[in-house]
Amino acid sequence: MEERGSPDGDPARSLEQGPEGPETPIQVVLRVRPMSAAELRRGEQSALHCSGTRTLQVSPPGGGPDVAFRFGAVLDAARTQEDVFRACGVRRLGELALRGFSCTVFTFGQTGSGKTYTLTGPPPQGEGVPVPHNLAGIMQRTFAWLLDRVQHLSAPVTLRASYLEIYNEQVRDLLSVGSPRPLPVRWSKTRGFYVEQLRVVEFGSLGSLMELLQMGLSRRRSSAHTLNQASSRSHALLTLYISRQTVSVPTWGRSWPRATQQGSASGCRKRLGHALEVPPGEPPMGGKLCFVDLAGSEKVAATGSRGELMLEANSINRSLLALGHCISLLLDPQRKQSHIPFRDSKLTKLLADSLGGRGVTLMVACVSPSAQCLPETLSTLRYASRAQRVTTRPQAPKSPKQPQRLEIEILQLQEENRCLRSQLGQIDPKASRLSGARVAWAQRNLYGMLQEFMLENERLRKENSQLQSSRDRARDEQRILAQQVQELERRLLCACSDHQPHPGPAPQCPCVMAPAPPCHALPPLCSCPCHSLCPLCRAPLAHWACARGEHHLPQES
Repeated sequence: MEERGSPDGDPARSLEQGPEGPETPIQVVLRVRPMSAAELRRGEQSALHCSGTRTLQVSPPGGGPDVAFRFGAVLDAARTQEDVFRACGVRRLGELALRGFSCTVFTFGQTGSGKTYTLTGPPPQGEGVPVPHNLAGIMQRTFAWLLDRVQHLSAPVTLRASYLEIYNEQVRDLLSVGSPRPLPVRWSKTRGFYVEQLRVVEFGSLGSLMELLQMGLSRRRSSAHTLNQASSRSHALLTLYISRQTVSVPTWGRSWPRATQQGSASGCRKRLGHALEVPPGEPPMGGKLCFVDLAGSEKVAATGSRGELMLEANSINRSLLALGHCISLLLDPQRKQSHIPFRDSKLTKLLADSLGGRGVTLMVACVSPSAQCLPETLSTLRYASRAQRVTTRPQAPKSPKQPQRLEIEILQLQEENRCLRSQLGQIDPKASRLSGARVAWAQRNLYGMLQEFMLENERLRKENSQLQSSRDRARDEQRILAQQVQELERRLLCACSDHQPHPGPAPQCPCVMAPAPPCHALPPLCSCPCHSLCPLCRAPLAHWACARGEHHLPQES
């Protein structure tokens, strides 16, 4: 018996330990759906058998060697939706998303293998009819856990959601206000691949998030064919953006009277709990939890697709083929360091970070037990075996810059201000006396603050006047010193211009000639015989007669 696949351990246990080491493999969980009523009526046999909790044994009909595949967890047809949720370890992915990591859960398998049922449960029976709790999928159970977990955190958390589908290689916004229209996929150095103009909606309650989910499910393309009566014709991606804020309530809000703070401010925050559209732009920095429901691979001959259904099937198969090609290249260490063709399809672009980037990824492979679907089942099993050998490098994003945090806080304050204004216009007349007392109290406080500001302003004015006087005196002294320097320079220039040596009695040094003061009034005009230059005019002393010649005579060489 041949055995394939080499998982590192139970994904629930591995994910509980967190992403350790530089690389983390993609965790793969296999789910085998029950035999359908149509398959039982046709008398089809099961070719799959679960051997323990991690091994699936494939027994080809008509003989042949058995093949065993090992995964992180193998769930047989008897497992419930709650069992699948627990075995996948999605709670740990939610914890990592709250810590700032990018986490992805995606389902893969042939059409009719139970991918959408695993993620979202059975299709709704009617508009506004909720899915029974015991049949809720991974997404609904994760939503309920996440909203409950957020309520017990000390720091406030902002939750936002986006929902899109890739239909015939076109990205469509399932939460758009009007009819969905194609959106471009861009790339930037900081964000990687992203969808431009995608609507991101803020929510604060489980009901609001469920409404967004039902809106997207009702808009998603689906059709019926031979193998599936509700076949998804597009890939769907629902992303939750989780940002933890350090400042949620402004400091001035704490100075309100208790009645105002509890009545108005808390009421506004309750309104903020409903779905609130976020202005277009970059999504907030923080954790991310993405759920990807891939369309099923199918053979056109087996499904009997014609016309538009055949075009949809070809588009689905091409995108899944590009995804499989990227996974195969990621397994080669040499090719992984060079180039991975993520740009071959819109699907691989949006899953690039989940497959080979900095995220934590969980894959739920869904297969059919019927022997008639064995070729597609073996293809899915080999696909999943390769995927669990792909590794990523989980990294939490850096803290958001101060301007981004300020923009988020400004939006919240603007919304709260609008709520307070609307409540102010609806004040009951009986509360006018209380509001008048509050106005008088505010006016007294403002008057006291105004007096303090006036005294401080007067003190600053006096200090400024003293500084200006000191500056004026310093300027006057500087001007006097400049005039004295100019006068000295003028005398030196005049003395040097009259320097003309001639025969006869040596004239007196020009330093002592009129109208300059005598030698003793200025620095000494001459020095001892050992010096040869006048220290003031720098003239050779051999050509001049010093005014005090009886004491200092120049030496002749």
